[in-house]
Amino acid sequence: MKKEEKCDDCGGTDYELDTVRGERVCSCGLVSNIPLNDAQTNSNSALGDGRTHEAVDSLAKEGERASSTRMNPNDKYDAHGKLLTSEQRKRARRGAWADRNSQRESDPMFRLLVSTIKEIFSEDIAKAAILLASATARKLTRLQESKRRTLSPGEKALLKCPKTSITRKPDGIKGSSDRENLLIMALAIGVLAHEWFRTAPINRQLLMDRYGITEAQFKNAKATISKHYKARVRQGWAQPPAVLHRAALRADQLDMAVDNLIVALSSRFSSAEMDAIMETFWGMLTGIGEPSLEAHTGNVPVNMVAACVMFAALDSLGVSHQNLACIARAVSLSGAGVKSRLQVIKDAVEAGLFAEGVILFEKKSGSEEDASEEGAEEGVEE
Repeated sequence: MKKEEKCDDCGGTDYELDTVRGERVCSCGLVSNIPLNDAQTNSNSALGDGRTHEAVDSLAKEGERASSTRMNPNDKYDAHGKLLTSEQRKRARRGAWADRNSQRESDPMFRLLVSTIKEIFSEDIAKAAILLASATARKLTRLQESKRRTLSPGEKALLKCPKTSITRKPDGIKGSSDRENLLIMALAIGVLAHEWFRTAPINRQLLMDRYGITEAQFKNAKATISKHYKARVRQGWAQPPAVLHRAALRADQLDMAVDNLIVALSSRFSSAEMDAIMETFWGMLTGIGEPSLEAHTGNVPVNMVAACVMFAALDSLGVSHQNLACIARAVSLSGAGVKSRLQVIKDAVEAGLFAEGVILFEKKSGSEEDASEEGAEEGVEE
């Protein structure tokens, strides 16, 4: 009996076979599986049970095999477990390297981008956003590229690979390294995945602060990826997004804006003061009918609404002085933009067009934000 068929415990070869269960019992009492050869299984170790349960590489592009199916240049044994000779190993090694060199990934950044999305969000969001990630970091197929060249100049430009456009922007718009570019694209994809594919809400302001991403970088990446994906959809090359209902999206965005405002103001006020501020804030927000698409401010970005209401709440309590810039930064706006929008709302109230808005201007303390602070604040109204 072959060495590998000896009992692992006592080394004996006296077995009682149970072919129904596929087991053998040694005279010492050890139970083990009956070893099968290739003739019995009509296969070999390359196509056996172990290979059947290998993980499939879901990120491999069509026509590019997963790394688990590639020849291993470090193998020392053949499919039957026999040790290869020196000459056989040399031939196998040459064949393996040739095999690997013929299977290089055409878009390696795609795999890095998916890994980055998993890192800053979760594996579930990465799976849900796989279409966006693929459209962002993978070039068009040859057939798609040939069609792209026949389209109008505007459509041709939109269908250029987003990763190329994003990473070739001027300094300040692109990241300063490959890692920063991946983070910028991953954040933009995470936000789009929530808006289009109904994944969990993303607090982008918190993540922008954590990873040092600027508003300009985020907006450029989001716009580039969004326009490119929509262009793919128009050509029938991508699945149309199931856009989240505007009312639900507005409510999610309001929650994130409020969270950021609380974080920004908590270092400036005591716990008791924050309780009073938030009670006033929610009262005013409910009074003007937000969050709702039917409210007078329904067409105003909800982060702007939140900033205006928060400043009005502070002003009604007499603590708005030197807090405008802090509020604006918390929701990625400028102090001047928030002040300007408040004036527009006040004009509508005085003209009788927005009666509910009067709640924002009651009990005014008279305190005004320093003009110098407003002038120094940078940013744009969203």
